[in-house]
Amino acid sequence: MTGTIWNTDFLLKFNLSLYEGLLTKDHIISNEVSKTKDDLPYFGYELEKENPINHLKDRYFLTTDKITMLPIKVSKVAKFSHKSNVFQFIYECETKRIPVKQCYDFRHLVDFYANYQHSSPAHWELARILIIATYCERNNIRMVSEASFGKDALVNIISLLNGGVSKVQNVTFAKLKQEIPHFDFIVCNEVGNLTDQERTDLQNYLFPVGAYEPYFNNNSVSIGKSKDKTCLLEKSHIIFHNIPSYYQKSGQKYFEEIFTDAIIDRFPALLMEGYVTEQFNKCPNIADCSSEIAQLKEFISTLNYYRQNPIINPKYSVPDCFWGFHGKELQRSLKSFTIMAKYLAEYSNSRQEFVEWCSLLNKCRLNYLNLIDDAPAKKPVTIEESIIEFDKDKIAFVHCCIAGCSGDECNYGEDGKPYCRKHYEG
Repeated sequence: MTGTIWNTDFLLKFNLSLYEGLLTKDHIISNEVSKTKDDLPYFGYELEKENPINHLKDRYFLTTDKITMLPIKVSKVAKFSHKSNVFQFIYECETKRIPVKQCYDFRHLVDFYANYQHSSPAHWELARILIIATYCERNNIRMVSEASFGKDALVNIISLLNGGVSKVQNVTFAKLKQEIPHFDFIVCNEVGNLTDQERTDLQNYLFPVGAYEPYFNNNSVSIGKSKDKTCLLEKSHIIFHNIPSYYQKSGQKYFEEIFTDAIIDRFPALLMEGYVTEQFNKCPNIADCSSEIAQLKEFISTLNYYRQNPIINPKYSVPDCFWGFHGKELQRSLKSFTIMAKYLAEYSNSRQEFVEWCSLLNKCRLNYLNLIDDAPAKKPVTIEESIIEFDKDKIAFVHCCIAGCSGDECNYGEDGKPYCRKHYEG
C-alpha cells in the first residue's frame, strides 16, 4: 500500500463504503416529536438527507423504537403529510451498525488513531489522547496552537469514521443552537469578531457548559425569547483557536480579551506545539486495503466501547494540588483536568509514565499563560522540573505505604498516603 489511510480522500471513500445510501444519526434534524398517520399517533425523529437523483432534500420519520438501529438501510417507506410537510414513514429497515466491542485496550486505540508523522510527537500523542477522552466523556477544554498543528484533522477523522461531531466555524450561539440538540461532541473552531449581543448570548451558554451543569435554560432575548431547556449531561465542548499573537497582529481581540474570567477558567487552555510533517499527496487504493479497512472497523468498535464505558476507576491518580491551581481556578478548572488525567492513566503503562503525561499536560497549561500579556508571570516548566517539584512535596511515592508491600500502582487514601491498588480497594 502506498500513502496513508489517514488521507482525507481515503477516509471519505471508506465513509461512503460504510454509509452511502444509509440514514445515520447525523441526518437527525429534530428532537423526539409526535406525528399522526392514518389517525394514529407516532413518536419518533425527523431525518433529512439529500436525494442523489434530484439533489433535493428528502425527509424521513423514524419511530423511537428504531432509533438505536442507526445507521440503517431503508427497505420500505410510505409517504404521508403532517402539517403541510411531506415525510417518508420508515416501515422496514436494516441496521448497519458496526458492533460495539473492545477489540483492544485504550493505549492501542490511541496509538492507532492518526498515527502519522509530527514534529512534536509527545504533543501530538497528548492531543490524540485528549481528543478521544473528550469524545468519550463530557469535558470542556481549549486547544491552542499554530494553524499547522493538525487539531482540525483529529476531529475530522472521528467525524468521518464514526460521526456525532459538530464543528462550528466562527462560533455564535445562534449557530450552536442548531447543533446542540443533535450532537454530543461540539467543536467551536474560532471564537471572535462578535457583537456585544453575540458575546453575551455565547457567554450565557458557555457558563453552564463550563460549570458542568446538567441543563441549559435558553432565556436569550435576542433569539426569539425562547426558554427551551437543553440537556448537557453527555455533551463535550472543545474550543480551537490560534495563539494570541495571531489575533494581535491583525488588530483582533483574542479569547482572554473577549470573555470573563468565569469562562476563561472553565475552559482551560492548552498550548500545543509542533506541526504535521506527514505527506498526504498519495491516496491508497481502497480496493487494496482490506486489512486496513478491518483495522478501521476495529477502531470504530473500540472507540464506541469506550464511549459507552467511560473510565470510572483510573489505574493512577494525582492529588488536586499537583496542578497548582489557585483561588477560583481550583473550583473552575480542576474537574476538566481530573477527567483528562483518568484517560492519561488508562493510556500509561506505569505510574512514572502517568506522572510524565500529567506533567506535560500541566506544562501546556502554564506555557499558554505565559503568552497572555496581563497574566501573572509564570516560568515555563519542563517535564523534569514538574516531576522534581512533585517529589519535593512528598506526594509522588512510587511504592505503597503499607509495610512490606512494593506495589507501584498507587492511589491516594483519605490520609493522603499512597496505596497500591490491592490495599487501596481493600
